[in-house]
Amino acid sequence: MQRFNGKRVLVTGSGRGIGAAIARRFALEGARVYLTARSQEELSTKSDELRSLTAEVRFAALDLTETDAAAKLAGDVKQFWGGLDILVTNAGAASQGSFLELKDEDWAAGFGLKLFANLRVIKNTWPMLQAAKGHLIMIGGGTARTPESNLSLVSAVNGGIAALSKSIAEQGLQDCVQVNLVQPGTIQTSRRKKLMEKLAAQEGIDYAEYLLDSTRRLKISRLGEPGDVAELVVFLATEESRWIHGTIIDVDGGQNKGV
Repeated sequence: MQRFNGKRVLVTGSGRGIGAAIARRFALEGARVYLTARSQEELSTKSDELRSLTAEVRFAALDLTETDAAAKLAGDVKQFWGGLDILVTNAGAASQGSFLELKDEDWAAGFGLKLFANLRVIKNTWPMLQAAKGHLIMIGGGTARTPESNLSLVSAVNGGIAALSKSIAEQGLQDCVQVNLVQPGTIQTSRRKKLMEKLAAQEGIDYAEYLLDSTRRLKISRLGEPGDVAELVVFLATEESRWIHGTIIDVDGGQNKGV
């Protein structure tokens, strides 16, 4: 399928993990893809891979916590492509730990990247999305619904993103920009693996055993993969999904048991 042939897609935090999987999924269907993250090396490697799948891949190594980075990114997209059809805001990770462990600077950094930096990207690209009647898919996290004590900052940031997505979606109704939020559950990214290795060591069991215990404890059939998230994101960027607006959708294999 080539549903996105020629479409202009920007994915923040796309050097690895969920963001990279999303970018790859769009590339598979012919989209022009713009990658951005902090690591020049990761972006270069990923762009080389994607160029075998689609006609155009661009990237910019940027620290989106810098206040002028979002404007630069949007300006480059405008210069190269003349506009933007799809924006996926995935950039950001926050320090792991309980609220007793984390320092004030951890909280500032966590909100600074995952919430404020992505918000600046949305603001700076919004006129292009409005002109294209485009799509915005925000990536949050399942801890917005079910906070975890060892992920206190992550939970707080994700809760803020969830509320923010609703207000942006209201503006989207006025400006013909489709807006939705995807909340991944326990996904096997490199950051999640580090956390699980740490927790396994604390419990005195090996990593493989901890993975099995995790699926039993969460009452799911398996842990998620970045590609699981990418499949939903791609669907939410299609015209067939237009009537889905302002929603918060969990991709967690049934991890969230709440209504």
